[in-house]
Amino acid sequence: MRTAGEWRVAARARLREAGLESPAVEADLLLRHVLAVSRAELLARPDRVLRPAEKRRLSRLLRRRADREPLQYLTGETDFRTLTLRCTRAALVPRPETEGLVDRVLRFLPAGESGPVLDVGTGTGCIALSLAAERPGLRVWATDLSPPALRLARSNARRAGLAGRVVFRAGDLTVPFERHAGQLAAVVSNPPYVAKRERRSLPPEVRDHEPSLALFAPGDGLAVIRRLAPRAAALLRPGGLLALEIGEGQGPALRALLVRRNGWRNARVERDLAGRVRYALAERA
Repeated sequence: MRTAGEWRVAARARLREAGLESPAVEADLLLRHVLAVSRAELLARPDRVLRPAEKRRLSRLLRRRADREPLQYLTGETDFRTLTLRCTRAALVPRPETEGLVDRVLRFLPAGESGPVLDVGTGTGCIALSLAAERPGLRVWATDLSPPALRLARSNARRAGLAGRVVFRAGDLTVPFERHAGQLAAVVSNPPYVAKRERRSLPPEVRDHEPSLALFAPGDGLAVIRRLAPRAAALLRPGGLLALEIGEGQGPALRALLVRRNGWRNARVERDLAGRVRYALAERA
């Protein structure tokens, strides 16, 4: 394989054999990443001769992707709403479903709302940074239990020019901000919600490479949410929003949990763009 075009053909075949759904797209993304070219440049110059160092790097990345390491970890970045974020093994890969969670928070908050809003378990910072970027007047706070994830989120804040807009704190769930009881406009989280018994059903990209701390919760997967809900209720002002990303089969149990607990009203679940139950919402009574 001397040229970029030849490498593309071979890489597509290798990724197809590995069972990937979009081998052509992913082969092109790896090639563009290594050559630092646009898609138009890549298509315009299929006869570009690959340098030895480029071929070695492409070979390594192709092998790792065929072994089902997430593409975003290989390229080191991913797009999320209006942002391009650094992406490493320190945090979950941001997903389109989580963009829908941000949509729901933004729709709930009235124009001119100043917050504060708390993102619990921020990971890459995708939720907190999107809220700050798309609502310039909003105060945004974020927590994470993982120091490497917080370093990644702060790095993404600097990259997005939002370092002064989001306050990041290390700690369990809402603990770093609990002195602000009754003051928050919203608490939002994509918490660990996968039951450990479901591990084998996950794609290898997720099961074998993304951080377990951010994925799995004991028992039925709702253990973290059961701890978070009363803490969020204590922080929210009357009418404040709790917005959670949840697993597809967890809607009935989670809605029942919020309905039973004092302090919540309008508990509901909503579906993502694929029609799967994905979000749980409730308001502080």
